[in-house]
Amino acid sequence: MRDLVYFLHLILGFALVALPVIVLLNLGKKTAMLKPMALLAAAISWVLVVPAGILYMTFYPATKTLIKAGAWPWAHSILMETKEHWGILLPVVASVAALLTVTGKNEQSKKWWILVIVLSVLLAVFGRIIKMGAFQ
Repeated sequence: MRDLVYFLHLILGFALVALPVIVLLNLGKKTAMLKPMALLAAAISWVLVVPAGILYMTFYPATKTLIKAGAWPWAHSILMETKEHWGILLPVVASVAALLTVTGKNEQSKKWWILVIVLSVLLAVFGRIIKMGAFQ
């Protein structure tokens, strides 16, 4: 169960980096797929909360103990707290970006899509560092 949820989390997280990049690259073009891709990215950001919540609520307490006992206890104290808050913010940011794209405000949406990409990548890096902290 844990591995299935974890891989779903990874795949959705990767999609949440890839789709905004595709949307960003196509903002200046007249393509029929721009709006559906924007909406899909926003939807994925909300769906991603489910496996993240399952991992956090079910499996993270044991991992937290390992991290705090490991060589990098700061990984939990700093990065996990940041990751929790940014992870909750990410679907809102992606939804704003998608709404701006769907309403044709492409120039305004660029900054929001860049923010989605940056947040997604940072959350992935933070997650990896936290996981490394459990096993160092």
